[in-house]
Amino acid sequence: MSTNFLKVTVIALVFSLTFDNCIATDALQQGENFFKRGAIAQAIQHWETALDETQLETQPRIKIFIRLATAYQSKGHYATAHTLLQQAQEEADRSGTLEQQILVHSHLGDILLAMQKPDAARESLEKTLILARHHDEPLILAHLLNNLGNTLYVLQEYAEALNAYIEVTELALRGGDPLLQIQALSNQVRLHLKLNDSTASLTALEKALSKVQASLENHDKGFHLLSLGQLALRLQIHFQKELPQVGLIAYRIFNEVLKLASQQQDKRLMSYANGFLGKLYEREQRYQEAMQLTRQAIFFAQDYPDISYLWEWQQARLLESQQDFTGAIRAYKLALEHLDPIKTRLFIGQRNTLEVFNERIRPVYFGFADLLLRQAADIKKPETKTALLKEAREKIERLKVIELQEYFQSECFSAVQTQATELESRLDKHTAIFYPILFPDRTELLLSLPDGIHQVIIPVGADTLREVVHQWRKNLQLSTSPRFIKQSKQLYQWLITPILPKLTAQDIDTLIIVPDGPLRTVPLAALYNSKDKKFLMHRFAVVTTPGLNLIDSRPLARKNPHVLLNGLSEGVQNFSPLPSVPDEIKNIELLFEKDDILLDQKFSLENLHQSLLDTPYDVVHIASHGQFDRNPKKTFLLTYDSKLTMARLQGLLGLNKLRKEPVELLTLSACQTAVGDERAALGLAGVAINAGARSVIASLWFVNDESTAQLITAFYRNLVEEQSLSKAKALQKAQQKVAATQQFRHPAFWAPFLLIGNWL
Repeated sequence: MSTNFLKVTVIALVFSLTFDNCIATDALQQGENFFKRGAIAQAIQHWETALDETQLETQPRIKIFIRLATAYQSKGHYATAHTLLQQAQEEADRSGTLEQQILVHSHLGDILLAMQKPDAARESLEKTLILARHHDEPLILAHLLNNLGNTLYVLQEYAEALNAYIEVTELALRGGDPLLQIQALSNQVRLHLKLNDSTASLTALEKALSKVQASLENHDKGFHLLSLGQLALRLQIHFQKELPQVGLIAYRIFNEVLKLASQQQDKRLMSYANGFLGKLYEREQRYQEAMQLTRQAIFFAQDYPDISYLWEWQQARLLESQQDFTGAIRAYKLALEHLDPIKTRLFIGQRNTLEVFNERIRPVYFGFADLLLRQAADIKKPETKTALLKEAREKIERLKVIELQEYFQSECFSAVQTQATELESRLDKHTAIFYPILFPDRTELLLSLPDGIHQVIIPVGADTLREVVHQWRKNLQLSTSPRFIKQSKQLYQWLITPILPKLTAQDIDTLIIVPDGPLRTVPLAALYNSKDKKFLMHRFAVVTTPGLNLIDSRPLARKNPHVLLNGLSEGVQNFSPLPSVPDEIKNIELLFEKDDILLDQKFSLENLHQSLLDTPYDVVHIASHGQFDRNPKKTFLLTYDSKLTMARLQGLLGLNKLRKEPVELLTLSACQTAVGDERAALGLAGVAINAGARSVIASLWFVNDESTAQLITAFYRNLVEEQSLSKAKALQKAQQKVAATQQFRHPAFWAPFLLIGNWL
């Protein structure tokens, strides 16, 4: 909520800085009036009419470009806004004033941030900052610094962002702009919250509150108070012991907002005020009063689905707290009915979409799944229990799709390929689906077997599990140390031992794992059974997928596949050489009848592009450095002359006139994720779907290239020589072979290779 209102504040600031009363055409003024009323489409229409006036000089044209860009940005049309600002930049650099040049570049930085390009935004803004500091206009400099602070915040460079916001506050005071002061102080509250500084958070909040009370009136005052009230509520939640008084501050703010909303008959504002007052009472366990306020919020939000779901979700929590589980389930369903159609729209205009996902979307789906699983645990009737388990898993599945959409900034994942129930019906009798879900107080293990879905609960919360997983990964990469054994055994006891009797009883040999949270960052094939002194991969072929609905489980014939082998052995672009790559490529080449090779200098971005355009390869093998980062824009595969981004790879491997079927297998034999980073590992897990491949083999960390060559070659040989062998079992046999050697027996050499997606 608060981000949207603060976005309006920034837009208002932009217009106060760029509006020129000398430009008095009817179209311009009417557009301005429409924009202030929130009628963006009408504002755009009038400004485009004004732009068509042939008599307009350069300076007013630049101002209209900026206005149009801001309007389109507010509607989420970033590409259009970016194009308009580029046109404004050309005119400003050619014949505009210095002030206009700075403003245009400031807006460009902001739109780049909205387009999820924070590094490019930072570069643009910091270059312009040098010009702005030589221009004696405090509000222009403040506008630029505010956008830079937002960018640094997204980049998690909090100390630098804080310095920027502090300077914005001082400049806004000098320039007499209270709205910008309030914006900067509110941003400081968020930063101090991130930095866990309770005293500074409260100080900044009180200053912002004082400024709102002294400077604003009527409608603007209500929405700014609402934003500050939500910040106060966040401080109360985060600093419950350190700031006991902040709850009372929030209460007073929301009551004042309610009074203003009633005076103005603003239903949206009334909904927010009632809803957040209800949340305060919920935290105090005054459920009857909380429920009354929440129902008022729902009543006033009938025309606003973007907030209706918040209060239906709140009502679900309240009903659950009062042991009305039937009512809570009904309320959760209503919340998702409102949320599902608009969930991707919630990201529009947000500078930090990950925060939106974590704070406004994930808790709703996760909370519903939590309730359903708790209900399932208490029910004995098999049919009812199974229905609840599948519904809970379906909610987590939908959440996983949204999470991938947010990470890749793409809606392509919404077209799921297979329903989970359909996938289960296709499983052979020796394959099981292992679905761990991590909650704060426990871990739920859902196991789909030929005889149905089973629920196992272990009393280990997410934080405890995460701590052990992180330590395990750290130790697992030390190829000369056995220190990983302690955590490996512990995780095996938590995750595998409780389900092992069921797996054994049904003679399971393949595990499809849908990892959650920190479990994405580690290779579960390396879990260690201390009883038989064997790793999990000795017992089961292991497959990883980011979601059951994202697997294409149809088996395809593998006779005479057409293979493209790409490799980079030379050290280029400051990356180390990979001397075993030529042998790896040569050994694989001997296994296939139809293959083409791009090695070293031939492995250029242009050659790869042309090869994939010319031929619908079944298998694409890339033996080169690769990196999966928490920021998908920094994820790439290294070619001889450039870096191949995931977006570019998707374009090359996507279905087209030549390619009627997806790539059967994409192998990335020297990639790595950021160490222990769950978000980077999410990108690795989603690469199969994003790249348009049915299966991907990739590694969680960089592995000795000699052992990599041995393992990957053995994998391909297993596929070619045993046509009936699944990809999962082909990888299992290759891992077992490498692990059997004295030189590479440590799991650091064989464990990080994951088979992602289709396992057949």
